[in-house]
Amino acid sequence: MSTYQATMPTDDNTTCDTRGCCSVARVRLVIPPSRFEADGVDHSKDPPTFDACEWHYPPVRDAALRNGHQVVDATGEIGQLAADFPAWTVFYSDAGRLYASARLNGSVQGTTLDAYLVGQLREQMEAAESQAPAIWACAPAITER
Repeated sequence: MSTYQATMPTDDNTTCDTRGCCSVARVRLVIPPSRFEADGVDHSKDPPTFDACEWHYPPVRDAALRNGHQVVDATGEIGQLAADFPAWTVFYSDAGRLYASARLNGSVQGTTLDAYLVGQLREQMEAAESQAPAIWACAPAITER
């Protein structure tokens, strides 16, 4: 089957391509050209991308996976993200959502961020660290995993 690339829309004002939805798009799927010909439809005019909001991306991603396609995050690698931010625990859910959690000064409560793409999560983590750099300097670095 084919591979769909998930990336971020190039414009902050991009809206969801789902009919009737006017929400801001959070994910752009780059769709590979179709090789399907059995339906007799000319697929050369199919759109090369699909922009989806936070409500419509999960079912679109799920449908692609259920139909045997791969959906890859073209914005970065989760392993590299975890290596770049050792004070954070980075993980993903089965539904494709990424999370980053950091405990400050050993407390039970901390900061948890979430996103659909590594690039989005990286931006949020950088923003969180820049808001309180003195606190992050005190966070213990993880040397082993």
